Amino acid sequence: MGLPERRSRILATAVLLGWMLLGRPTFGQEDGPPSLLDRPTRPNISSTIDAGQETPAPPATPPPAPDPDPGGPRSSRFLLGDGFGLRPSWEERGLSFYVSSTQFEQGVTAGGFRQAFRWGSKFDMLAHLDSGKLGLWEGGAFDLFAESRLGQSVDGFAGAFSPTNLAMFFPVPDEQITAITGLKFTQAITERSGIFFGKLNALNGDREKFLKYPLTSRFLNAAFNFNLALDRYPYSAPGAGFYLAPERGPALAFLVLDSYNSPRTSGFENLGRNGVFLYAEAKQSTEIFGLPGRQILAGLYGTGSFTDLAPASFVGLPQTAAIAAKKAGTWTLLWNVEQRLWVDPDDPDRGLGLYIQTGLGDGNPNPIRGFLSAALCGNSPLPGREGDLYGVGFYNLGLSTQAKRQLPGLRDERGVELFYNLRIAPGCHLTPDLQVLRPGLAPVDTALLFGVRLKLDF
Repeated sequence: MGLPERRSRILATAVLLGWMLLGRPTFGQEDGPPSLLDRPTRPNISSTIDAGQETPAPPATPPPAPDPDPGGPRSSRFLLGDGFGLRPSWEERGLSFYVSSTQFEQGVTAGGFRQAFRWGSKFDMLAHLDSGKLGLWEGGAFDLFAESRLGQSVDGFAGAFSPTNLAMFFPVPDEQITAITGLKFTQAITERSGIFFGKLNALNGDREKFLKYPLTSRFLNAAFNFNLALDRYPYSAPGAGFYLAPERGPALAFLVLDSYNSPRTSGFENLGRNGVFLYAEAKQSTEIFGLPGRQILAGLYGTGSFTDLAPASFVGLPQTAAIAAKKAGTWTLLWNVEQRLWVDPDDPDRGLGLYIQTGLGDGNPNPIRGFLSAALCGNSPLPGREGDLYGVGFYNLGLSTQAKRQLPGLRDERGVELFYNLRIAPGCHLTPDLQVLRPGLAPVDTALLFGVRLKLDF
């Protein structure tokens, strides 16, 4: 892209940002999804803040918690409000329907492989059916998640292994595509246990994840949206599992998942051809100095055979023609920590949190030997901007000795990201984003990326 064109793109982005900030005087953040620790909000407080600040949970389906909004999310979260009365009517009958459209303008302004800007778009839809409200049977739920990817992204321009825009990395990078990547059935057995099965989506596949951990609302970089030590974990594949949430002690979950990533198909054509993944986790709520927190310990084991630089679901590994011997079995351990550092005494949903993800891989055939990300994320402290969200994070992606030996020039990758999420109107958010990355490919120079994201919830 030439210098005049690049300047014009940057100027257009600045004009859009200024118009949206100055042209709409009403700010704040709409009613949010459940808070950090799945705690029901106090009934005597009417929160106007988006409370879902936590790092996305590991892939297992979490045990259900008391729903603070039994009739569905408040209509103030959407551009169309209650949809002319249709949304609450449908939810009362057991059908919930959510749609979001997100536009991205992101570019590498210095360093990396290439300095250029690209426009991209995601359209996400989730439908949720409650069997009890439908008059069928109690405890059942169906979730269908579909997504469309349009335009282009700058993933690869920076020379980084961690995708610089994880939302645009799926369902398939660099393709114009629409796909059903989640189709899950959940059945409660008791109030504290249940089973689930179907085509499982690791990030957006059910109502809780879609509303509580939105990929298109906070950090863009994959390192702050997913524990990248789980690089072999398929984004969308057939699987089944169960959860158990005793009154005391940690909540437990276990699932079996096919090893093939199948975002465009049912996944049955390759079912079991390269073994399965076994995933188990234990999640424990904590309290430090009177502030809530949560710790998650989990492990993944793959029974199939892999090579160190084989294609991965969440990491953009380099293309290589080198032939490496396959190795049977791969394992990963992870430990995630979420801890509130401050809670607004007048509104428990507002505050500041520390979110840490750590992971350890086997080193061969898992090319990720070690992973660490740490982020601060919370509600804006600026006067009159209490509803805005902000975040700053650092990550280190450590590659295995085997991967570095197989492809000389690989090195550990580091990066920093900052974002500020402004509420323009109910269901409309604008987010400037800045990333500084030391790519995992040497001797590529440190890359500086700037992006703007516009998200609309209908």
